Amino acid sequence: MRVFKFGNIIILIKDLRKFLFSFLAILGVFLFSLVGGITYFYVKFFKRMNPKVVYESLQAENMELRKTLRIISQKLDSLYARQRQLATVLNIPTYNLSSDNLGIGGQIRDFDIDKITAYAKYQEDLMKKLEERVKIMGEEVRRIPSIPPVNGIFSSGFGVRRDPFTGGFEFHKGVDLSAPTGTPVVATADGTVEKAEWNSGGYGNMVVINHGNGIKTLYAHLSKILVRKGQKVKRGQMIGLVGSTGKSVAPHLHYEVEVKGEAKNPLRYILVDVK
Repeated sequence: MRVFKFGNIIILIKDLRKFLFSFLAILGVFLFSLVGGITYFYVKFFKRMNPKVVYESLQAENMELRKTLRIISQKLDSLYARQRQLATVLNIPTYNLSSDNLGIGGQIRDFDIDKITAYAKYQEDLMKKLEERVKIMGEEVRRIPSIPPVNGIFSSGFGVRRDPFTGGFEFHKGVDLSAPTGTPVVATADGTVEKAEWNSGGYGNMVVINHGNGIKTLYAHLSKILVRKGQKVKRGQMIGLVGSTGKSVAPHLHYEVEVKGEAKNPLRYILVDVK
């Protein structure tokens, strides 16, 4: 699967807020209509119909409502996942919430709707915090890595993996994105080039960018380096070309994100889906 181009972070936050408000409005209308419809059905027909028929009808209504609640929960989970990703980039703490660990679903109960409402309210409050942080940070937002460094295919993740050379286990400090030799590699945020050199430790041709506030990014195995040490670069600016230099078995980009000396999963800082 491809790594798609990023969108502007501020526009993305506004789009998320617009989607959230629209979704909450639709949810409110749906729940109001549903409760009204069930109430009308109960008052109008309960005394006239066979109890068994009424029971089976209510069971069917319950099943449909459960399906609808699950769809709503999945949409809220998807939205929250994107919000948490933005919150990670903007250094805002969040809770590891989902409709599953909130216990939404199963037999329909009044507190299911209460939990969904509370879940949506939490997301609305988080959205406000995101907007406030963006306003406060201003241009500093551009110094946070948040776009794909290359248009490539995700081939290896962050964490413990088998070394393709030795077969033993190692900690992979970044992610690998496969792409043809010569594919442009771009800076994922504004910053200053700290290193632009050959690395004998396995990275080959390598660029390290210091973005300030303890954040650095590393781009390795380049076929060509297009920047120099001390150079100022902008987010999206080309800094090199994909290659297979150093400890590499095929053309790809090895990409790392470091925050205050600690390696972080770069995928948590890329504001698009990477598959």
